Amino acid sequence: MIRTEVTSMTVPDRLPARMRMDGRSIFQQIKNYFDTENKEYFKHPNTYDGISMHLEPNILTSMEHFDLTGFHCECKDFQNQGVCKHWVAMDLYFRSLPQAIQERIGKASHKPSFASQLIPTLPSEELQDELVEEKATAPSLALHGQVEIRNHSLAWTLKLQVEQAPRAYVIKDIAHFIFLIFQKEDYFVSQKIGTIRLSLNQFNQASQNLLLYIKKYFIDRNEHSYFNFSYGISPRDCGRYLETPVSYLNDLVPLFQALDVFQYVTSKAESPLIFLDDSPFIPEEEIFKVVKSNNHYEIINTAYFGFIIQEKLWIRHNHFHIIKEEHRYFLDKLATWIYHYQENSPLIFSKENKAELMQVCNIISNYVPISIPDELQIHDFIPTFAFSKTRNEIALNMVWSFGEKQVHSKQDLLTLPYTYQASKARKIYHQLLSAGFKEEFHSLSKIKIVDFFLKELPRFRTLGQVQLDESLEKLLVEDPAVIDIFDDESFLSVQFDFSMISEDEVEKAIQALWNQESHYQTKQGKVLVFDDESLKVAQSLQDLRAKFSDGKIKMHKSRAFSLSETFKDNEHVNFSRDFKKMAYDLTHPEEFDIKPYEVKAKLRSYQKEGVKWLSMLDHYHFGGILADDMGLGKTLQTITLLEANLKPDQKALILAPASLLYNWKEEFRKFVPHKQVEVAYGSKTERIKQIEKSATITITSYPSFRSDLEHYQKQSYDYLILDEAQMIKNSQTKTAQALREFDVKTCYALSGTPIENRLEEIWSIFQIVLPGLLPSKKEFSKLSPQLVAKLIQPFVLRRKKDEVLTELPELSEHLYSNELSSSQKTLYLAQLRRMQEMVSGASAYEIKRHKIEILAGLTRLRQICNTPALFLEDYKGDSGKMDSLFELLDTIREKGSRPLIFSQFTSMLDLIEQELEKKEMSHFKITGQTPSDKRQEMVNLFNQGEKDCFLISLKAGGTGLNLTGADTVILCDLWWNPAVEMQAIGRSHRLGQTKQVDVYRLITLGTIEEKIQELQESKKELFNTVLEGQESRSNLSVDDIKEILGVE
Repeated sequence: MIRTEVTSMTVPDRLPARMRMDGRSIFQQIKNYFDTENKEYFKHPNTYDGISMHLEPNILTSMEHFDLTGFHCECKDFQNQGVCKHWVAMDLYFRSLPQAIQERIGKASHKPSFASQLIPTLPSEELQDELVEEKATAPSLALHGQVEIRNHSLAWTLKLQVEQAPRAYVIKDIAHFIFLIFQKEDYFVSQKIGTIRLSLNQFNQASQNLLLYIKKYFIDRNEHSYFNFSYGISPRDCGRYLETPVSYLNDLVPLFQALDVFQYVTSKAESPLIFLDDSPFIPEEEIFKVVKSNNHYEIINTAYFGFIIQEKLWIRHNHFHIIKEEHRYFLDKLATWIYHYQENSPLIFSKENKAELMQVCNIISNYVPISIPDELQIHDFIPTFAFSKTRNEIALNMVWSFGEKQVHSKQDLLTLPYTYQASKARKIYHQLLSAGFKEEFHSLSKIKIVDFFLKELPRFRTLGQVQLDESLEKLLVEDPAVIDIFDDESFLSVQFDFSMISEDEVEKAIQALWNQESHYQTKQGKVLVFDDESLKVAQSLQDLRAKFSDGKIKMHKSRAFSLSETFKDNEHVNFSRDFKKMAYDLTHPEEFDIKPYEVKAKLRSYQKEGVKWLSMLDHYHFGGILADDMGLGKTLQTITLLEANLKPDQKALILAPASLLYNWKEEFRKFVPHKQVEVAYGSKTERIKQIEKSATITITSYPSFRSDLEHYQKQSYDYLILDEAQMIKNSQTKTAQALREFDVKTCYALSGTPIENRLEEIWSIFQIVLPGLLPSKKEFSKLSPQLVAKLIQPFVLRRKKDEVLTELPELSEHLYSNELSSSQKTLYLAQLRRMQEMVSGASAYEIKRHKIEILAGLTRLRQICNTPALFLEDYKGDSGKMDSLFELLDTIREKGSRPLIFSQFTSMLDLIEQELEKKEMSHFKITGQTPSDKRQEMVNLFNQGEKDCFLISLKAGGTGLNLTGADTVILCDLWWNPAVEMQAIGRSHRLGQTKQVDVYRLITLGTIEEKIQELQESKKELFNTVLEGQESRSNLSVDDIKEILGVE
């Protein structure tokens, strides 16, 4: 197929260079498409169709319907300038067509190109002054409008008013006129005025708005293909009438009414148009009348009705009225009757059909006045349904009350001096048939008594008044059940009190209600109907996991708060005095009275409230989680609780990380030195001896407890305290299992971070602290974090440092960034590529299957970020992080500050220790190998001012230690879980700190450490949702791994 070559001169040079270049690029797409697809060029002489999906969406006309008589584009350039890159592409494409095809579309190759016509209208530099002057000129043109009815459609016409001309001139071709305006071409007005140059800015604002709408109308509806404005082929013979469907009326009327002149034209006159949407419109004169004859009534037309267009628009004189959809068919048929059938088919209604007549009159009266005799005026009535029981049937006696007038039969209706509501009567008759009665005022039905009470009786009540005779009333029990909830030792009991049924059937009735059945029928035939409220109560109790057995409903006491909140506004639910007191205490623990205590410390107000909360839970034998921020004195609050509540013959067992055993003992010695305290630590033999001493307070580690469980079970403990309870977050561990087997009266968990990764961690803790509060693990996994937060709310107490310790010095957190050294980068990129190859393309199942291997690889990347020397003994290269760390330490030392340096890698601490010795910086160091008693000794010495810094293993020393002697915290490497870092920071920023605490997180730029920081933010959300009521996410997912490694 022959094509002409497109040269650089094809597109005029006055176009912007970028527009020409972009247009050629798009043209090449079009050209390549046809070359490769070998498509047929034209389906008919003027139109090519079908490739818009392959090209830029802005080539609207040319690609969707390639119409060579017009071009329109929605892009900003075309709207502002009349030309754009898409136009350039189509101009080039047109010129590349074979000669024969160009001739088929009107010998367009011999005509001036569209470019040559449009380019002079572009706002070039030479024309800028002229355009500014044109915009500044006051409008000199205006449109006048008319509307008339042609061919059963609305026909709009326009007139052009030229300034100072004696009259307006009819625009004989609206489409052509608008085309000339947007092309800024000449238009012949009249012999007297001559030709004027048109442009949109010459018209007043109302005219501009209308012109723009009509242009869009043509384009949207493809009314005139030339309205794409291309190639200068101007439209002709469009006509003076713009004919539109009625659906455009709401848009066009306001635009036309805004013109200086707008009239509705008929063959008789011109008048201003009054337009109403579907709002009421009632002409003043009577149009219809109901006339009574001997045996019937007739509706007659007494005045001009008007006519209806397309069933949607009613026109009467100069009123245009939109007909409501539900009345369109009726009024259209009424108009048809008036003009075609009135004489031969009059509207006649018998006297028996007065109600139907009035229904028709009511619809007519919505639009036009209709005269109705007094006897046809509609009066409302109230029906009364009196039911009685015969041997095998139900009898109905019905009465309709019209004020003081009562109707007892259909015959009586005919004697009324007025009519009744036909629609209401039809509903009543329909209900009579539904219930097995006849369409009569007196009737019998064989309906079953249960079906009558449950289905039909409620429907009759919606229609009018219902009366039951004594025999039916005795069979129907509708009184809602009275529900009593009370404290029954270790459970809450719920009782339903049903009146009018024997006690021996109450259990069966409760069972039916529990099963969400609609009713229960007694042996005597009574029907107990369960109202919606009773059914909701039963369902709510089941949602709260209440159990029904042996005729009793019981539930765990820990659900008292949820139960109270659920039924607090239900007037049919009664709470016992004891239950009300318990529910109040759970919601107002700060008002709970506690026993006197002797503690050598002055408790702050929030700490006293914490002791009250713990004591309140103890009073009701509830456990709970004290989840205060690190450093708010959870240990002191717990010691005060035990001091106040432990009786002489009672004992408490405290489990804590091994590193904190002697810290607990020291705290007891400091605050309650009179208490007998033993630490069960050392060899198994030594531990057993210490257990058998039966001290008032025994302190041991989690692993020791698990190992010595059988010996602890021989003792009798009243309190179990789980310090740093996040250590039992995994319900599958042997320690968690051992604790679930351990029998103790009251258990408390202490943890500033009871949730670290997953929501199920809080479930694991509560299975030990308060078993029965939460559902099974499977059911729990279906609960939202928001619902979990609601369930555990009374049993978790969390206060944040910035809320209760306003005097606590500021905590300032900093990201201290560094870059990989060249030798680090080589190793890092090699390891990263290996990891990416491992994960890229792997399924979620494969990633989970190899998760340990993947996590090990991620750990290697993190070690490289610190220094490759952590795993390469012969590594001699530099470390950007180590250099950065010691630069920071020099600055800290100059300020006179003393830092805590945390790392999860003990080998990293060893390397730092070597460098500190070279710099003659004294230090302490705690790792997992440091004995507990030595840890406490080092902590005390550091807080007394000894040594320059403290090296701490993140996992081994990140909890429980009080290191307020430091005012700086350095986190050498980020941990996946922010909760671990929060614990570490809390070693220094806690009660007793007097200086501002600066936290530095060392982050290596361009590595996974930046991704870890983002992941930490998402982990914080889960913690906040459950403990502080915000949104959440959880755990290191497959997507997390892919994102960290930069794998799609």
